[in-house]
Amino acid sequence: MIWRMIILLTLLFLKIKMKKINIYNYELSIDGNIVLNDNVYYYSRIIVSFFKKYNSIHIKKYRLTEIREEQQKFRKYLIENKKHKCIICDKTLPLCLLETAHIKPRFLLKFNEINDINIVELMCRYCHKLYDDGLLSICDGFLQVSNILNKYDLNYNENKFIYSYTLYNKKYFNFHYKYIYRYN
Repeated sequence: MIWRMIILLTLLFLKIKMKKINIYNYELSIDGNIVLNDNVYYYSRIIVSFFKKYNSIHIKKYRLTEIREEQQKFRKYLIENKKHKCIICDKTLPLCLLETAHIKPRFLLKFNEINDINIVELMCRYCHKLYDDGLLSICDGFLQVSNILNKYDLNYNENKFIYSYTLYNKKYFNFHYKYIYRYN
């Protein structure tokens, strides 16, 4: 798959390069196009053989990621102003195991909600994953546990009151319960 992509990119690059050389806007004849395509094929084989030869060497990979500037602000706020424990399982944990969890999924936030400090709470990794997947939720301040979790050895106290539930974050918890939570 990657070799095909490399070949296609090479073909595209060489065709563009060859067209840039043609500054007088001459059109290539059929024979000229055949020669051009032969050169593209020749150089693409050289590039592919190079990648095959040096593929065992660690090649750095890069990706584009979104920078969420408000995330650091939220994390700092939670560390300084909240108890260092998961709001769902009430376990006091080191900060490396507590995550800044969005109560309402971040990609669904309106523009005026993105920087609202009430949109996040501290959750442990397990509770955060279950919450994001809709297997745990909070309705009117009480923990709701999906029936899907009944077949697993998890001890969540359904209808346990969540002390971090306030009037300020109520709308976010209600949104999660209404649109994300999976009862069955």
